[in-house]
Amino acid sequence: MGQVSSNPLYAAVDLGSTKVVAVAGHSVDDNMFEIVGLGVSPTGTALRNGTIIGVPQAVAAINRAVDQAQRMAGRPLRNVIVGFAGGEVVGMDQRVTIALRDREVQPSDIEKVLQEARSMVNRPASEILHVIPKSYTIDDLANIPNPVGMVGARLEAHVHVIRGSDMVIANLKRTIERSGLVLREGDLVLQPLAAARVLLTEDDKELGVAVVDIGGGTTNLAVFVNGALAAIRIFPYGGINMTKDLAIVLQVSQDEAERIKIEALGRSVLPDAGETPETLSPGPSPEQSAQVMDVVEARLAEILGIVARELREMRLENRLQRGVVLTGGVVGMPKMIPFAQKILSPLHVTVGSVRPRIQGLVERALQPEFSSAIGLLYYARDHWDLIIEEESEGSPSGKGAERQKEKKMSGSSRLLNWFREII
Repeated sequence: MGQVSSNPLYAAVDLGSTKVVAVAGHSVDDNMFEIVGLGVSPTGTALRNGTIIGVPQAVAAINRAVDQAQRMAGRPLRNVIVGFAGGEVVGMDQRVTIALRDREVQPSDIEKVLQEARSMVNRPASEILHVIPKSYTIDDLANIPNPVGMVGARLEAHVHVIRGSDMVIANLKRTIERSGLVLREGDLVLQPLAAARVLLTEDDKELGVAVVDIGGGTTNLAVFVNGALAAIRIFPYGGINMTKDLAIVLQVSQDEAERIKIEALGRSVLPDAGETPETLSPGPSPEQSAQVMDVVEARLAEILGIVARELREMRLENRLQRGVVLTGGVVGMPKMIPFAQKILSPLHVTVGSVRPRIQGLVERALQPEFSSAIGLLYYARDHWDLIIEEESEGSPSGKGAERQKEKKMSGSSRLLNWFREII
């Protein structure tokens, strides 16, 4: 893929229930990506609530999106980070302790405690998606965000382990492989974490915030309290439920209902290859637009009501000083914030934006439905930089070995920083 060049190209595939997004970009600095390729393809009936139920159709959709992105980028895409939200997702806290014997903490110690946390989960390793450090303790000094370089007798890590469905993950990996793409260990990322990565600041997470990503087949919730990940939830409701309702109300096909819904919500339809403005279907009538808003608002009220109840049940609604950040395709609808505010009150509501974090193909990539795809690029950079040298052939010696060691140390530090950013 060229990631060993001076200007590596990072790529991600965001696999949703209604569409696949493929994105490629170059890292400008720690907080900025230049987007050079973006592809979108509908998934049709290939996924249901984020879970693949038709592998050949999913492969075709991925190939279409990746082809669009790599044509724009002018370079082939092979290694990808993949975002998804499907099946049962369970998070649990673990505490892991290793002996230091009064020596300095190394990045390898961080890797060791994360691996130990994985082994403590009484589930197949293939189910474990993320092991996220929340804080560290060295001897009696607690709540250390980054212990590398500190000295002590023992290191304790408080981590959050997230696991998914073995069947869902296995089918996802198989689908990516059949698409001709390479998916390495650790390259599967939950969409709510990817969206949070690009939409939230350190202050947001420290003060308490919830990210609500309303997708096509699922609504994803990620909650951060006191700078740490507190919970992740995936609900099987999204834009596709609105489309089905609208198809019944208007007595049209689901494809036609989706087109009417998109146009009525004030977003431009992204034409398929070869289509021109003259060949696109006409927009909805005023009566249809009113019906769309009625249907969308009814379903949206239901979805946000579920989120509000979940926050109350977790007893977190009073700990979110930064309130709720909304993202996903439907959040661009008119008067979205006051509508959501009524349901989520007294929590403050905002719509998240990736604008401060990207350049290049900005206008198209700014749409809220692409936030998790953009967030995946940041993870790709941090994770791939860590493993590039591990995949190199041979064992360099002398200065070459030193450079490899420095590269790995840098990658470990960057991955640790990524974990700190999402928690």
